[in-house]
Amino acid sequence: MEANTPGRAPSAISREIADFVLSSSWNGLPDAVRREATRTYLNWVGCAVGGANTATTGLAIHAISQMGGAGASPLLGRRERCDMVNAALLNCLSASAHAFDDTHLKTITHPTAPVAAAAMATVDALARRGQAPSGKDLLLALVLGIEIECRLSNAVLADGAGADLAWYVTGVSGGVGAAVAVGRLLGLDHGQLVSAIGLAATQACGIRSTHGSMATAYVPAVAARNGLSAAYMAAAGFTCSEGSIDGRNGLLQAMSPHADVARIRTRLGSDFELLANAYKPYPCGIVIHPAIDACLALSANPAVALETIERLDLRVHPDALNLCWRKLPDTALGAQVSLYHWAAAALVYRSAGVDQGELVCVRDNDVRAMQEKIFTVADPLLASDQAWAGLQLKGGALLEIEIQHATGSAENPMTDAQLERKFLSMARRVLDEERSHRLLKTCRDLEHLQNPLEVFRLGTL
Repeated sequence: MEANTPGRAPSAISREIADFVLSSSWNGLPDAVRREATRTYLNWVGCAVGGANTATTGLAIHAISQMGGAGASPLLGRRERCDMVNAALLNCLSASAHAFDDTHLKTITHPTAPVAAAAMATVDALARRGQAPSGKDLLLALVLGIEIECRLSNAVLADGAGADLAWYVTGVSGGVGAAVAVGRLLGLDHGQLVSAIGLAATQACGIRSTHGSMATAYVPAVAARNGLSAAYMAAAGFTCSEGSIDGRNGLLQAMSPHADVARIRTRLGSDFELLANAYKPYPCGIVIHPAIDACLALSANPAVALETIERLDLRVHPDALNLCWRKLPDTALGAQVSLYHWAAAALVYRSAGVDQGELVCVRDNDVRAMQEKIFTVADPLLASDQAWAGLQLKGGALLEIEIQHATGSAENPMTDAQLERKFLSMARRVLDEERSHRLLKTCRDLEHLQNPLEVFRLGTL
């Protein structure tokens, strides 16, 4: 494990990051990474459009308009326009509003929304100056930003702190990832990119106590805004120290005494963290997806009817209860991070989509009554994608099921068809059928587009 000690010169990992970013090319990426870049972008656009009409997004737009955030930058799923910095914030916020955004499985970072939202705001601004990047340029920036974001998360969580870390890790690393992506699109030189990384790192934010509130989506949104601002400040000549990440009193030291900078540099450019990213089949914390899979499988049994259920026992990975311990939540936002709500909703409704996260379901008497019948145990022997469920029926019958690899996990990833169905289900919440399908095709073909702003043309109202 590498560490900086008092008096030792910083190893300046930011310089190595800049080397990697500036030397990378789209054609130099592995085929699997290029394919995954399109999938992660498609997932982000679907989530952003589908989250555009939430109260979280609407209130944020209203607040920004009151602060004078006028401008020409478009917002996915909306009619309004605003300045580019707040467009990055809002397009990230809406993608996170339903807790349906992607997750880097090693760290529970939600990597794409901060990077993609900042990058798209930049693409729009450059296009209005007659300098529009291509679809490949955008996807390369996305890959590079996500790579650095996730590697930084790996470094911060080197001691396995995971869900026990008080910081919201996307808020720690997301701004740096966004700055890298925007810096690449802007064509920053090496020194400017080092400064952009530092300026983003010094704005790291987000504490876990805000889980279950609108701030859950606000934290990555602020990271998107901060990363974009950092890159533009650096482009203007605003400087920052090279040791911002791994220097004395740098971001890693501030986050954890056990942070390991080697997790950023090792095999950088050879191994890609994007391949460890996952897409959610359910709009809630990914740590409870194995339990949802189990409950949906049980609910499909013809012997199971609501009135026959006496109790449900769940064994889950400890993080499921560390992060989603809430029982009988009173709000839709609280339900997003409630193991009890989603297990109950899956049994009662035999489904676990966006509608099951809405307030009408949260307050459903049957769902709330079912939560009182659920008993959970944190089992450290279970992997994060595993769960066991035992459903006790009246009359004595016990139905058991084990989930070895949850839907959307590394061993059981969402297929292209599943991801496209998810995209359409979200896009249809705002757009008509025909436009939803056209937007899907555009996202799928992004690599071959000369002007990625077609996404905004189809995805805004």
